[in-house]
Amino acid sequence: ASHQFFLMDLQNNDKESVNLWTTLDENHLEQKQDENKTSSEERTAVPPDPQNDDVHSIRDTFCLALNILGCFFYMMNYYIVHSSSVQFVNSLGLSDAMSGLIIGAMPWAAMFSSFVFSFWSNTCYRAPLLTSGAFLTAGNVLYASAYRSQSFGMALMGRFLTGLGGPKSLNRRYIADTTPLAKRTVVNAFFGVATAMGSALGPAIAIALDEADFQFELPIYGNVILNGMTGPGYVMGILWLLYTIILAISFAEPDRVGLDEQRAKELAQLKSNDCADDDIENLANFASDSSNLETNYYNENINDEVQITEHEKCLGKMHHVRADITPAVQICMFLLFSKMFTVESVISAAPMITKNRYGWSVQKIGALGTIVGCVTIPISMFIGYISRYREDRLIMLGLMTIAAFGMGFLIDVTDFIGSPTDTYNEDKVLAVGPWRYTLGYSLVVCSVQAFDGVAGSVLSKVIPTSLASGTLNSGLLATTVGTFGRACGDAFITIVGLVDLRHVLNMLFVPSFLILALDLALIWWNYGILYA
Repeated sequence: ASHQFFLMDLQNNDKESVNLWTTLDENHLEQKQDENKTSSEERTAVPPDPQNDDVHSIRDTFCLALNILGCFFYMMNYYIVHSSSVQFVNSLGLSDAMSGLIIGAMPWAAMFSSFVFSFWSNTCYRAPLLTSGAFLTAGNVLYASAYRSQSFGMALMGRFLTGLGGPKSLNRRYIADTTPLAKRTVVNAFFGVATAMGSALGPAIAIALDEADFQFELPIYGNVILNGMTGPGYVMGILWLLYTIILAISFAEPDRVGLDEQRAKELAQLKSNDCADDDIENLANFASDSSNLETNYYNENINDEVQITEHEKCLGKMHHVRADITPAVQICMFLLFSKMFTVESVISAAPMITKNRYGWSVQKIGALGTIVGCVTIPISMFIGYISRYREDRLIMLGLMTIAAFGMGFLIDVTDFIGSPTDTYNEDKVLAVGPWRYTLGYSLVVCSVQAFDGVAGSVLSKVIPTSLASGTLNSGLLATTVGTFGRACGDAFITIVGLVDLRHVLNMLFVPSFLILALDLALIWWNYGILYA
């Protein structure tokens, strides 16, 4: 009976469990502060050294810059193959639609590795970042080698290895753990700037590499073929190798001041709103032994031969995770998924749409990505500036409105009101021509890329510290749901391209418009809880 009561009590006390684990965080933080205070008192004879503090601050800033630089390289790595992806699969004897698999292999792999990196970063950042660099270097070289071997499988494996090295979950968590709350949206805006710069520079480098066409021999490796299809892999491989070497030499483990600040804030809210001091003290006394809960329970009931099974332990952990994933966290996760799904439908489908609809070359496709990426940079910086004066949720509402408006520009209504032609109804005023496509593309990409930093910042602020300090932190959640949205978008492009290449525009962008409209409704209806 006592055994059943334990499980029922665990499942029916959501609020107490949240308070319990939050109070456990309080105990841990206060104990840590007391230890630091005692240690400081013991060293009163040694005066503080301002020069050491300056060195420490410079080191932390440099390590933060390295993480943002890693995001920049990763996004450049992702978009550098977009312009030439159709040409690459054609050279391997495959159809245009298969370019979606080349692009999509990277985010699918990143979803798996993000869990491993998140768990690993509970204790350190240096080792997972170095492992990420090794995967990225090897994956890019393998992708470039696929052209020489005429192997589609090798190209997929190269992109998959590149995805396994994806460091975005580490980069996001690093920002959340080491940045104070007041500066977090600004730093996330710089994260968005790095994303935009990578998105812009990737296609620009692809344009330059498209002019290259020569071969040379390297010891051990053999023949190197450098052209518009292999160049992206070789260039990114070299960049990641240099980045990993710099990381190994200069990176130092940070102090997680942002996480400590968030714990203190939750504590203040708990004391003022939820519990009296006596209640908190009683909960703290109970929580102090929570790590041995199953052992104590077993010892108390040993005469009845009752034990806590592994299944029951798992239920207890799931119970706390469900309680901590609040409605605000769920909404942020859906917004990050849906915005990535829609923007991926626009960006990754651009080579296929513009080649068949407007006859654009690799240079024109790359120029579009470069120009839009460059425009996104000042927009992201402006978002970081106004975030000091306007609430994040208001900025999210405005950016999502612009994205929905731009997606509407990409819908070709002439396919619904008349008989579609092989010339894509170019003689009709309402048809989506090159200029209208460019305008819609620019509005969607610029607004959604800027939205990414704001939504990630909101998630890092509303997520409970019981999750933020563990494996299911804001960096993992944001990267996983965003990467899953990106992967689903790439898969959707491949399916639509195989079903009907003529109507691929509306088949992609009508669902994307409806998703953005749903995002707007969610932000509006839940405006009150998207605040921290």
